[in-house]
Amino acid sequence: MVRFYSTLFLVILVFSCKEKKRVDQQISEVIEDTLVVEKPDASQKIIQFSPEFIEENKINEWKDFKKFKDAIEDITQLNPAGVMIFISELYKTTSALLKAPFPEAFDKFPVYGRIKVVQTQIIKCHFYAYNKQNEKLNVALNELYVEYNILLKRMISIAEENKIQLDSLGLDAPTIQDSKTIPAFSKK
Repeated sequence: MVRFYSTLFLVILVFSCKEKKRVDQQISEVIEDTLVVEKPDASQKIIQFSPEFIEENKINEWKDFKKFKDAIEDITQLNPAGVMIFISELYKTTSALLKAPFPEAFDKFPVYGRIKVVQTQIIKCHFYAYNKQNEKLNVALNELYVEYNILLKRMISIAEENKIQLDSLGLDAPTIQDSKTIPAFSKK
């Protein structure tokens, strides 16, 4: 028994004599306190509607879209200190746009879907800004502009499609079936 206690004492002595690690020697991850927002590359290539297009399609009468467009395009003058508030307000503006009625010319699923894609990019930007991930935030802001440009291009193409007369002879226009509202093989 004495032998057991002496061995136990030696084991405890050997393990307790190790040098203790100091707290300041531990490796810790450095988190930046400030956001550095660069001007996105795609922001210089934003598509602008022509005055004729705005007039023909009554874009100025679509107040929610006008607010949305102004807010998106103001990112170029973004103050890095207020990026979180700005992106939060941009998300609220986009949500209000999606809930508001669309003009007849743009009341189509492709436009609604493209706005939802832009909203998803806004959520990504908010996440990266909240977590102070500068590089990913700058990439996400660039992607936001790319998706915004795609939305504007799609709106232009829809306006052009609306100008095309489907029936030049004056006969009945063909029925366009939208697969989202009425599935092709439904029993109606």
